Amino acid sequence: MTSVQRKREGFPGQRLVVLPDTVRERVQTHPLLSGLFVTDAGIFPSAKSHFIERKDGISTTLLIACLAGKGWVKMSEDSVRQVLPGSLVWLPANLPHAYGAAEDDPWAIEWVHFQGSEVESWREMLGIPLNGCILNNSPKVVAELRLGQVWAHLDHGYTLANLAASSGALRSALAAIATKFLAEKGQQSAEERVAASIAWMKGHLAEPLRLAELASYSGLSVPHYTVLFRRQTGFSPIEWFNRLRIQWSCELLDTTQLSVAEIARQTGFSDPFYFTRCFRRVVGVPPRKYRRVPKG
Repeated sequence: MTSVQRKREGFPGQRLVVLPDTVRERVQTHPLLSGLFVTDAGIFPSAKSHFIERKDGISTTLLIACLAGKGWVKMSEDSVRQVLPGSLVWLPANLPHAYGAAEDDPWAIEWVHFQGSEVESWREMLGIPLNGCILNNSPKVVAELRLGQVWAHLDHGYTLANLAASSGALRSALAAIATKFLAEKGQQSAEERVAASIAWMKGHLAEPLRLAELASYSGLSVPHYTVLFRRQTGFSPIEWFNRLRIQWSCELLDTTQLSVAEIARQTGFSDPFYFTRCFRRVVGVPPRKYRRVPKG
């Protein structure tokens, strides 16, 4: 979130539909649509400088699926949280929020605004907190939700059939979230969830992950996740994550001629002095001395 030229929309290849007020008034009372209806939907293949801030929230619930790239979201008074490929962001109606694309790797997203008498029941079934959340899985699974189909049906026009088809596509996506995101996590033991989060860490070593994101990926609260993680590994999640980074940096020191500062950057340490302190704490010697030790 720096001083770049921010945009709400207008991205290359974007697809965007917003229901006119007259159509929205009609669907709100229609027996086939009032339970769950879409008000806005779109696809942003590469949303450089994307930024939205709604200090008073909005009357619709918003679902964002991140297919590639990275972004961020701020819900109410929470801290800014990173959004990665495979993330789903659920922003409830009337909740103050802000979100946008990462500057270095702008996200590709599919998104839907929706309303209706079913929304609260869907939220409860999916176990979404009242203040929203981020659900994480693989980019492949998120793509299989086909949230873009919601836009595609509306793009054909506002006939009753197309409006019903867009609602059906959204219901299908919500049901898939329940089966592909939540049911699988519910069948996992706590140990399996911690192991899965460690495997996920290894694929995101260069990224600035936060404890809340790791806990969310495991489908656990931060305190519960932290206790289980320490019980299983002997370390806190963030300390373990840094140890994985240090292990990677050892490999780079042994197999490349990259400078210590460049290795720090590649392994996710923005501050080379902090990297050196972490390295010394884990390995016992600073990076340059480790590099001079004969190996093999």
